[in-house]
Amino acid sequence: MGARPSSFKQGGGFLNGVDATLTDYQFTDEFNGEAYKPGKIKDFRTGKPVDKPHSLNVFVSFRVDGADQDTTTTLKAAGNFEDWEVSEDGHTVTPIQDGQKLPSGTAWYKFIASLCQPTNGAEGFPVDRLSDDDDPTVNYEPIIGTRVRLVQQVDEDRTKRFGPKKDKKTGKEYERKDLVVEAVYDLPVAARKANGQSAAPGKAKSAVKSKATKPAADDVAEFAAETLRDILADNDGKIAKSKLSMKILNKLMKHPQREDVRKYLGNDENLAGIEGVCYDVSDKNQIVSLEA
Repeated sequence: MGARPSSFKQGGGFLNGVDATLTDYQFTDEFNGEAYKPGKIKDFRTGKPVDKPHSLNVFVSFRVDGADQDTTTTLKAAGNFEDWEVSEDGHTVTPIQDGQKLPSGTAWYKFIASLCQPTNGAEGFPVDRLSDDDDPTVNYEPIIGTRVRLVQQVDEDRTKRFGPKKDKKTGKEYERKDLVVEAVYDLPVAARKANGQSAAPGKAKSAVKSKATKPAADDVAEFAAETLRDILADNDGKIAKSKLSMKILNKLMKHPQREDVRKYLGNDENLAGIEGVCYDVSDKNQIVSLEA
């Protein structure tokens, strides 16, 4: 299958106008840091309740020029999460059935397609650095470290078909947009072998100087509690539980226990039992805060 745009199955104010470096990505079934929960949603065509889709999504993280923290967004990659096997680090997916391909037309496809062919018409990320169509797995690690110009491109067709997006709080309506690459500035620096030759494509070394990977903690619960207190301290002492998962992903970007901590703090009983932290399971707002 591979990771190039050609390997996708063909079919029918945030991170906008900024220069940034792609620092990481992760395949997941979560959306904006919230775990998938089965349920019903209203079909936009018929108005009748239908099963909530269980999608394969991608968390993509960028370091905007001048920022001291990464910004992470969620892009949909495929309609059915169960069709894919996701690696432990979230960097690779493998189709359950032979010949299965990621669909075109999704937010992730549009991003990758524009990365390889930017909207300004200039040269993009070299497609030959991505695995080809004969590779049964899909992996995008070579793109980590690419510095780009990001824009939100209006999707007139989708806006017309599905209607504009509506802000539930303000009632304002907005055109549907896709995160795309307008320009590619710098490619990841290829790792060098001892003899001075470049390493093979797919083994690129990030152009971003990241912190060294921290060793695993002996006690996940203790490390999770410490991480939570740090996050709360960085957010004026309180945060909605719904936003906690994304904060953990950003804070522990290169830590081997990032997923362990995220899952531990996603449990209500664990949250309620952390010393120095207030969390009322019965509170409908689900606010996590430091004790006064």
